[in-house]
Amino acid sequence: MSSVVYSNVEGRGFGRELRTLVRSRGLLWDLISKDLRARYRNAVMGFVWAVLQPLLMMLILWFVFGKIFGGRIASVSGQEHSYELMLLTGLIFWQFFASALGRATTSLIDNADLIKKVYFPREIIPIASMGNSVVNLAIGFVVLMAMYCWIEGSLPGIGLLWLTVVFGIQCVLLIGLSLLCSSLNVRFRDVGYAVDVALMMGFYATPIFYSLEDVQHAATNYPMAMSILSLNPLVGIVTGYRTALLDNAFPALNQIAWPILCSIAVLVVGVAVFRRYSPTIADHL
Repeated sequence: MSSVVYSNVEGRGFGRELRTLVRSRGLLWDLISKDLRARYRNAVMGFVWAVLQPLLMMLILWFVFGKIFGGRIASVSGQEHSYELMLLTGLIFWQFFASALGRATTSLIDNADLIKKVYFPREIIPIASMGNSVVNLAIGFVVLMAMYCWIEGSLPGIGLLWLTVVFGIQCVLLIGLSLLCSSLNVRFRDVGYAVDVALMMGFYATPIFYSLEDVQHAATNYPMAMSILSLNPLVGIVTGYRTALLDNAFPALNQIAWPILCSIAVLVVGVAVFRRYSPTIADHL
């Protein structure tokens, strides 16, 4: 006698899948809570590490690129802002993306025992694996706001609203990539290594410790360099964060148009691939 572990025999459409995920929100929260407790259970400093990680990384990059190789970089609008603020703005949102995608890619393999025993929407696992990164991002954002108030003397204005728009675009991109990479990694374990390499390269291919203007000035002798760099949707996303937060302005359309298109396309492909492979995930674990 066999039991059904997972089945898509009903040919569920996207609308039904979404309703199923909403109904399973309790399980989603339980998985996130379990992951958070497991991560910090035996850590004496607990969530303090979520604050120290971006701060220590910022200090290293600030010393190397801010003191040794320069000091200040221009914002998107041409105004100059504190290098520390620009650095931390790019860093916390990049670390959120990198840690969430890295954990999501291996999430199905890490939860193999649960997948083999219990029936539930498999999409919950890679989405829940991002919960820890969201908490770390929230803590890092509080640190960023504290630094902003200290340097600028006040809280940002309408830019906080525009920042949520950019964050929504990044989340759509991240969910699509998480579904795509996690499902492919079950069948092809090379995907996990490829994601690690891509994230390492992406750190330098994304304007975290430099601005987009720096690249534009440096690329005058290498016109193809800017075109290749612009293919990275995180270039527009990180620049959009800085425009919203530091310039209190809505990001220019040419900054976020490509990230929006990439996010939608990746989400559609990610959902399609995950639904295609989900019925046989347990067989490959």
